[in-house]
Amino acid sequence: MDLHSKLKNLKEKAFFSSLIIERGIEKESLRVSQEGFVSQSNHPLSLGSSYTNPSITTDFAEALVEIVTPIFHTVEELHDNLFALHVFIANGLENNEMLWPYSIPPRILDESKINIATYSKSNMGQLKHIYRKGLAVRYGKTMQCVSGIHYNFSLSEESLSKLIGTSDQKDITNAYLGLIRNFKRIFWFVLSEYGNSAQVDKTFVAGRENDLEVLNDSDLFKENATSLRMSEIGYQSSAQKNLNIKYNDLDEFLDELRLAIITPYPEFEELGLKDKQGNFQQISNGILQIENELYDCIRPKRAGSSGERPYELLKSQGIKYVEVRGIDLCPNEITGISKNQMRVLDLILLYCFIEDSPLMSNEEKLLITANDKEVIKNGRNPDAQIFYKNSQTSISSARTDIVDCLISIASNMEDGNYLKAARGIKKKKNTFDKNMSFHDAGTLKAKQNLNYLKSLNSENNDTYQDEAKKSIMRFNEIQKESIQDMDDFMNSYNSKL
Repeated sequence: MDLHSKLKNLKEKAFFSSLIIERGIEKESLRVSQEGFVSQSNHPLSLGSSYTNPSITTDFAEALVEIVTPIFHTVEELHDNLFALHVFIANGLENNEMLWPYSIPPRILDESKINIATYSKSNMGQLKHIYRKGLAVRYGKTMQCVSGIHYNFSLSEESLSKLIGTSDQKDITNAYLGLIRNFKRIFWFVLSEYGNSAQVDKTFVAGRENDLEVLNDSDLFKENATSLRMSEIGYQSSAQKNLNIKYNDLDEFLDELRLAIITPYPEFEELGLKDKQGNFQQISNGILQIENELYDCIRPKRAGSSGERPYELLKSQGIKYVEVRGIDLCPNEITGISKNQMRVLDLILLYCFIEDSPLMSNEEKLLITANDKEVIKNGRNPDAQIFYKNSQTSISSARTDIVDCLISIASNMEDGNYLKAARGIKKKKNTFDKNMSFHDAGTLKAKQNLNYLKSLNSENNDTYQDEAKKSIMRFNEIQKESIQDMDDFMNSYNSKL
């Protein structure tokens, strides 16, 4: 059945008239000084505890702020919440610190001065810190300071039932796996539309081989690149290149994930689980330390309690939602993402749900990887070629086909803003300013954003302040709890696989 027929069928089932999309965002941004350098200070207490505040935490580094929204049923509510959190943070930062607007970090002269995030004395708090130490010794601190957007997406039970014709969890899980496979097939499109990292400061690739061109005294670039963040010089792991994850079956996926965690990787094994002082510096010496180290553009998810492993949750309960990753921050948006981009992502994910999703072969997996590599490095060249719908074609032609599909879906949506967003998708062109460095441009934009945000009053300010205070109280209580010997805790944690 073609897309037009499927959409007609879904409309007759009242799918679109009763559609409820559940979406939330995790957004990372580096705290930087007025000079644009990564902050050396700890996560500000004015923002609450990074361990217990559900809305504002840290990622790899103390300076890497992670903003987490609740789940919303409308784009407007989601964006408003994200923006209000930015207002609160801007007014809570100390010493006029700012949030860096780009995915690629600013000039880093000495990565040893980047402070790895700490959480609590609790066993889980220590585990979170050790995981990040592991990332540092495996990949370097600079690479781990790359920022981006994670878009969490699901449909309500009623909407999903109308889409797939059942409410059985096994069928729901398989539907999400189909979405994941299709998303991977067209991830190149997301890169072409929302890649915003074609230029880097030279310090970002210091000591590493690369094929970038010189733009000016301080910067390197790739003229037709979309997202160097997603290239081999960005947020990638060579250790994971041979993983055979195709998302054809949940048990098969979990077996591959488990195998990647328990299989030692020679380079990581050589590093050792502990440093010279006898302190843990990795959770394991496997290809992955834990499930979250899997670097992919989309991941199956199921929320659970602290301490529950994603492997266990997915194994016992199936997939609840997907986490879309690999999305660059939009430097022209204070929040890093616009309302229209959210709508387009909704449409893309609906398209991936609606379209047939055959099982993925090893050969197709290789073609998908080749497509992504081509678009990452050369996606702004309209003559560049990719493999699309069983044939070699230009990116421009394939892109037009997908946009037409998104417009068709948007035409059935009750909210007319979706159609406007789909019709507003335009070919992007890279622009480079040889006279202003990447570092200076980012610093200027960060200052402008800070000044604007500090001029506003957030209606939610009292709520966020209260949340921050309560998170510190929860943190203080956790600090008083007894802790297990870390060796015993680590053995117990790893045995859950």
